[in-house]
Amino acid sequence: MAGATWQKAVLLFVFSVALYIRDARAWFQPTPGTTFYWQLSNSNPNVDGSIDTTDPADVYDVDGFSVPPSTIAYLQAAGKKVVCYFSFGTYESYRPDSKSFPKRVKKGRVCLDRWCLKWWPGERWLNVKDPVVKRIMEKRVQLAASKGCDGIEPDNIDAYSNRLNKWLLPFTRSVRITKKDQIRYNSWIADTVHKHGMSVGLKNALTIAAALVSKYDWALVEECNAFSDWSSGGWYKGKYECDYVNVFIKANKAVFVAEYTSAWGTAAGRVNGIQFPQRLCADNNAHGFSTRLHDLDLGPTKFPWADCLQHQPAGCAAAAWQLCIQPTVYAGFNQPGEGMSGADQIGQCVRSKISSCTYE
Repeated sequence: MAGATWQKAVLLFVFSVALYIRDARAWFQPTPGTTFYWQLSNSNPNVDGSIDTTDPADVYDVDGFSVPPSTIAYLQAAGKKVVCYFSFGTYESYRPDSKSFPKRVKKGRVCLDRWCLKWWPGERWLNVKDPVVKRIMEKRVQLAASKGCDGIEPDNIDAYSNRLNKWLLPFTRSVRITKKDQIRYNSWIADTVHKHGMSVGLKNALTIAAALVSKYDWALVEECNAFSDWSSGGWYKGKYECDYVNVFIKANKAVFVAEYTSAWGTAAGRVNGIQFPQRLCADNNAHGFSTRLHDLDLGPTKFPWADCLQHQPAGCAAAAWQLCIQPTVYAGFNQPGEGMSGADQIGQCVRSKISSCTYE
């Protein structure tokens, strides 16, 4: 009798492990080189107020509340993966579940100037340490699963690093979120999304990327090129901003980089002396990043060089790129900061060698 009980226990354990492995493989994990299309608003009248489904990208990132299940199904039938966007760190007054948030969890304003308020009115930071926030966010995850989303983009999960959140605590009724608080909450997000069989991406949160790479399936970073002062070395706490997410490339997980036309223009804009698309694309492609230029409203974008991966570097930059992807060349480039990898060294090699290139 005892032997039979022992055998049943072993079989139950094996079954549980097999079930866990099956579930762990149920969601998709995009690899470096995967292309993405990001549309959260429908401001372009040329697409009749709907998602532009004509982009050739592999992954579509769309608003989780407004996208209809029929659009998700249409894109999936065309071989696309569909990621649904939700804010997991802020209260948005215009969302259909806004009345679910009690007053105590709504803290400091996200926007404190007219320009910001134009884009994100009525948005406040949430006290993500309050259990009620998790209950509301899990309902959003369930909504995404019911619509058929392949993954979730959780936004505003970097309150720990927001300067306004720290400096204006006495004036904005905000709440102090520490790095440990954020890692704990972001880990819960990843576990919850995976529990519902979907993929999840780390949005910004650069300085805790290394702590969360094992939990998340891909990363999405905004303006890490524009915010790095390339002309003076571009260091942000010891590294180029984009280089913080090299840990995802090392883990064979995609990194999606979004730059905005407000900084670069639509064709050959310059930020800190770096021209888009040629030099920026050369460097980001060498890192293995999937880089795309967007309008700030994240509506449909149709202009030249929107996607770096569709335009490999040419001429001088191409020669530098081809040279720097050889280990015997990039191994000689060392970069300060934690977590240095081959991708870090390739990036520094390319930056060095294409600094003398001329772009028209």
